[in-house]
Amino acid sequence: MNTFFKNALLTEDTRFYNEIKASGIQEKEIRLNVYRNNITVSLIDALSDIFPVTQTLVGDEFFRASARIYLENNQPKSPVISEYGANFSDFIRHFEPAQSLPYLADLAALEYAMLRLTHSEEYETLDHQTVSDAFSSVEDPSTLTFSIPPTTQILASPFAIGSLYRAHFSDGHQRLNNVDINQSEYLLLIKSHLYAQLHVIQRDEAVFIKNLMQQKVLSEAIPDSDAFDLGETLAKLIEWNVFTNIK
Repeated sequence: MNTFFKNALLTEDTRFYNEIKASGIQEKEIRLNVYRNNITVSLIDALSDIFPVTQTLVGDEFFRASARIYLENNQPKSPVISEYGANFSDFIRHFEPAQSLPYLADLAALEYAMLRLTHSEEYETLDHQTVSDAFSSVEDPSTLTFSIPPTTQILASPFAIGSLYRAHFSDGHQRLNNVDINQSEYLLLIKSHLYAQLHVIQRDEAVFIKNLMQQKVLSEAIPDSDAFDLGETLAKLIEWNVFTNIK
């Protein structure tokens, strides 16, 4: 019966109607619609909580109308409400009314990635002194390998979605208008102090971090670029608590 009830709430399945005591089909639909409406509102509210920046950019009315269309063909697959909306960015990418905002799908994907990262496992990272000790303990630091949490992500977008995301959570929303959205960005996503952290990085830094994630030794991880500053990049990564082990 629970399956029939769930299907009746989220689809046009009528098998649960036999369990509803009412004088006719119309009254049964009226009673069931009360629950359907509550479920719909709850799922739209969940999407609103998961994608706050996306909602801010398009406005409450547009977002909620879009979310209603999305959930018609995207039922929850998990009882964990924070897991809902995994393919919402794909929906936006192909949603005709949103085509005037080509960066919106990438932004939604970033928001979902930040949520999932916040709910992922947190790894113990090395402090500045421990990293310094690791460098001083070897004759040739270029042979060191650096371990980074497996939950770490590098994202690339042709749009400034990282700056847009950060502007939303800065001093009010007025900074949103100061973002040049057509600037491409590389983003580092890590978990630190229970929450996902986002850092806008340079392309060379993204290449370097990816190489470290592949367990390349320091000398092999350095990108072939005159613009890359190894000392500055390592200082950033230490400050951001990225390393879990150095050997």
